Amino acid sequence: MRPLIRQARNQEKQPDELPLPDMPTRPAPALKNPAPEPDRRLAFLIPLMLFVLALLTAVLSGWLLFNSSALGAISSIIINFGIDPQRALLIAALTIAAASALLGAMLGRRKLGAIVGAGLIFWFAYLSGFIEAELKPVYDPGGHLEPLNATALQHTAIMMMGLGLLTAFIGASVGIALGSVLLSPPYHLVQLIWKRVISRGASPWAQTVEGSDNHVLSVLKTASNWLGAVIMVGLLLIASQSGDLFLFSPDIGLHQVPKITNVKKGLPTHGTVVEDHLTSEALHGLVKPFLVYLPPSYNTPEGRTKHYPTLYLLHGSPGKDTDWVTGGKAVQSADTLIDTGKIPELIMILPDGNGRPGATTEWGNSFDQRQLIETYVTNDLVKYVDQHYRTIPQSNQRGIGGLSMGGFGAMNIAIHHPDVFGTVISLGGYYRAEGAIWGHNTAYILANSPIYELPQAPKAWKLHMYLGAATKDEPYYTDTILFMKLLDKLHISYKFDLQKGYHSWVVWQTQMYNALSWLNWKVTQQGEGHIRTPVVTHHR
Repeated sequence: MRPLIRQARNQEKQPDELPLPDMPTRPAPALKNPAPEPDRRLAFLIPLMLFVLALLTAVLSGWLLFNSSALGAISSIIINFGIDPQRALLIAALTIAAASALLGAMLGRRKLGAIVGAGLIFWFAYLSGFIEAELKPVYDPGGHLEPLNATALQHTAIMMMGLGLLTAFIGASVGIALGSVLLSPPYHLVQLIWKRVISRGASPWAQTVEGSDNHVLSVLKTASNWLGAVIMVGLLLIASQSGDLFLFSPDIGLHQVPKITNVKKGLPTHGTVVEDHLTSEALHGLVKPFLVYLPPSYNTPEGRTKHYPTLYLLHGSPGKDTDWVTGGKAVQSADTLIDTGKIPELIMILPDGNGRPGATTEWGNSFDQRQLIETYVTNDLVKYVDQHYRTIPQSNQRGIGGLSMGGFGAMNIAIHHPDVFGTVISLGGYYRAEGAIWGHNTAYILANSPIYELPQAPKAWKLHMYLGAATKDEPYYTDTILFMKLLDKLHISYKFDLQKGYHSWVVWQTQMYNALSWLNWKVTQQGEGHIRTPVVTHHR
């Protein structure tokens, strides 16, 4: 009985003992269905495959375009707009880079792969060849070696590569947009087939990776976005410095001036370029800047009492006062010819001929008389220069020249003012007034067209004329030939410099070098006769 009694007592005590409180229970997390391992791999592999597809498509299409007639066709179209072959080839190469990136992004749906592929083809198909060509010796029109500026070449190569990647980005962006419109339906069809048939409900294109993998992808995506933004800002900054490549030539500034010692011992080998400005009465108080080239002896003790002939050089359109220094190499040519004793020293004036927005000035007086650029040059500028610099203030010791619009302006001004300028140089110019600046008055247009005005201005028949043209520079070559026929009819002597080439700075560099050599101030009163110069090859 005792065991039974003890058991009963134990059972009686159990209710008196405090039971452990029930702990709150958290429901078991629902198990997520992780993607099958093959699908997880495909989630990473598919973007990589699309990247490679975009890259290879861009490379292949770019290679085909660069090695077909497309490059020549694009270059020819650009040349027809008055662009020289060097600049046309650069623009064509950038166009092909953009096109190849467009195709790569449209098919591969990956912008980065298309940009990388287009950048590679731009380097190997264009830029490497450009660098190789610039590494070869380059000579000025006089046959003097122009040493390579390696730093400038590196800077230009980086700038060109930046332009190539920037245009590739633009092409790839267009390709993505086109792909979303043209290729999205077949892409969605492939996704549907994969989902329904192959992966049985799991689409690798839509596959998401949960947990820590998803966090890593988010971080990588954010970092790549920031990196892309930084790269894009860098490309835009590089592209903002590329203006001279298109205004002048891709090889602008890549070679230094020839190393020549002045034949006159003790004199500097280089002249000095100074900036100056004046307030123009003809332009109603407008302040106009201009550059002045002073010859090597100007600031030396030997030259302080010396006076010099003066040559005014007018830029084209679009243009500015520095163009003859940067693109035309007028200062370099003058230094070289002076140092070698081939020409006497001279002062060169490089004015700015830009006027009110909306129309080119044509270096003339507008019909409404609100913009008197010709009067500014012949009155204000010449007077100021003669007063502030040691010039020889005589027409036979003063010349005016220019290129393109500047060539027209130089001839027009010289015909109107043979008492101010005794010599005129027109390179790649035209001889009929054109542009809105002349209004619609026929008489005023004819009075500012050298080919019509010269027969009516016998005082201008004594001008000493230097005409320059290029064989493939139309319509300027034809304009020059027609003007020469007029000169022959009027028995006016001139010198004609015909070069192989286009409407380009390479031609004008050579012709300015030749014109400075021809410009012998001591014999300006003697007739030169009709001389057709042989074609001078630009060593490049």
